[in-house]
Amino acid sequence: MFILKSRSPRRIQLLKDLDIHFQLEPSDINETQDQSEPPMDYLRRMVTSKLGDFRYLNPLNTYLSCDTIVLFENQILHKPSSEAEAMDILERLNGRTHSVFSASAMTDSIYFDYFYEETQIRFHDWDTNARLRYIREEKPYDKAGSYGVQDRNGPVAERYGSYCNVLGFPLRSFLERWQSWIHYWPAWEKVKI
Repeated sequence: MFILKSRSPRRIQLLKDLDIHFQLEPSDINETQDQSEPPMDYLRRMVTSKLGDFRYLNPLNTYLSCDTIVLFENQILHKPSSEAEAMDILERLNGRTHSVFSASAMTDSIYFDYFYEETQIRFHDWDTNARLRYIREEKPYDKAGSYGVQDRNGPVAERYGSYCNVLGFPLRSFLERWQSWIHYWPAWEKVKI
């Protein structure tokens, strides 16, 4: 069985759109970043932690975990916890370019495959009222960087790289690996592309 260790509606929808049959087993982990932890180390730790303890994973299943970070000036911009924090994040990104890294890991408790992609995003140059209006309409409190690339009238002016990656899933890298994984486990239903 294929098991997704996420409750992200965007990741769930992407896998459904690929006609991949899966079961949901989301993980709840502490997502606090250590003060001295480099961003890419943090991302890998989050993705690996969401898989859970490998000793208790069923080797007949394959597990997929994911995480996304928004990186600006080598600092992770996490999900905002308030309107003021969302305003601060959007102000820092205003009119500027940042990177979105989405990473995933697949394992059957024996083999482990970690991969990620980067997409660069440039924001519109918005005034304070436009940023505040966006926050109050879209309520981006569950999104790293305080925005969603899919939001109508959102802050994204240009994107360089994968759209799905900004949604939270390194789709291209996943599809490259998926074919290899299903080659060794032919009982899995193949993805329809």
